[in-house]
Amino acid sequence: MPTLLVVDDQRTLRDALAAFLESEGYAVADATNGRDALVYLGSGQPVHIIIVDLDMPVMDGWEFLRRQRSDRIWRTIPTFVITGLTDAEQKREGLGDVRVFQKPLNYEELLGALRAELDGTQSDTH
Repeated sequence: MPTLLVVDDQRTLRDALAAFLESEGYAVADATNGRDALVYLGSGQPVHIIIVDLDMPVMDGWEFLRRQRSDRIWRTIPTFVITGLTDAEQKREGLGDVRVFQKPLNYEELLGALRAELDGTQSDTH
């Protein structure tokens, strides 16, 4: 069962997204900010895809992505960005290969992207 790491400071969104993804057969771990997500990644638990918000306190998604990309193992984990920021598409150009989803989330669109990504990486564990 693929494990998804959902990183967002909004508990209601994390909980709703986790419930939806779990109902689709995914294991979900969550973190309230980028720092907590890095701690989770450092625990060695497998993560197949990261879903991260950009606008969070403590450590925002931009800093999390910079740190994730600087690690030789973590940078291989496919990453989806969820954001309400309108300039995310332009800013993502410097962050490597991320897929951006605007809030409010279209859950079916996100699910389709997750399935497509995992079809090519499901046998990998990070």
